[in-house]
Amino acid sequence: MIELPENPAPNGAVPSLLDFGMTLRSSTGAGSLRTNRKGSRYRVTFSYPPMAPATARVFIARLSKAKRDGLRMPFPLLEPQGAPGSPVVDGSGATGHTLPVKGLTPGYAAKEGYWLSIEDGAGRHYLHTLSATAMTDGSGEATWTVEPELRVPFEDGDTIHIAKPMIEGFVLGDEWSWSIAVDRLIRLEFALEEAA
Repeated sequence: MIELPENPAPNGAVPSLLDFGMTLRSSTGAGSLRTNRKGSRYRVTFSYPPMAPATARVFIARLSKAKRDGLRMPFPLLEPQGAPGSPVVDGSGATGHTLPVKGLTPGYAAKEGYWLSIEDGAGRHYLHTLSATAMTDGSGEATWTVEPELRVPFEDGDTIHIAKPMIEGFVLGDEWSWSIAVDRLIRLEFALEEAA
């Protein structure tokens, strides 16, 4: 899995939810029916400030390789998400929208809209967001409600990243390009979509 240099950091990001469910609309004017399916995930389009060629060449080389090997990046947060402790999945086989968590700082408030990634035993990150606020009890345990639905059965002890959630997947498109302007600065933009 490829990672980009930390500097410069992205100067813009456009997150999108890829919803694999559907709304069935009647051709006769009857009510609509929502069909939910597992597999919904995220895509983020990142943009970077103009870079000097010496800096940009490293980004270009790594992004070219990431088309084949995949890319992992921090999900952009606009504010800190507190001091959660060292959260991990509590027990095996969590499914649906419920995630049991242990290893939290007692009293930690995981707030609705916080982002997190769950890292499975193979080191792959899955990006989610909290859909309800949950308080941590005195033993450092809580049950979180997440969106989208959990896509894999996580194991007891799988790491949860809430202080610095990650998104990983592949750079989108059959081609990927960058712009070289007359000011001799290089501008980069790409979309990263979760693969699983």
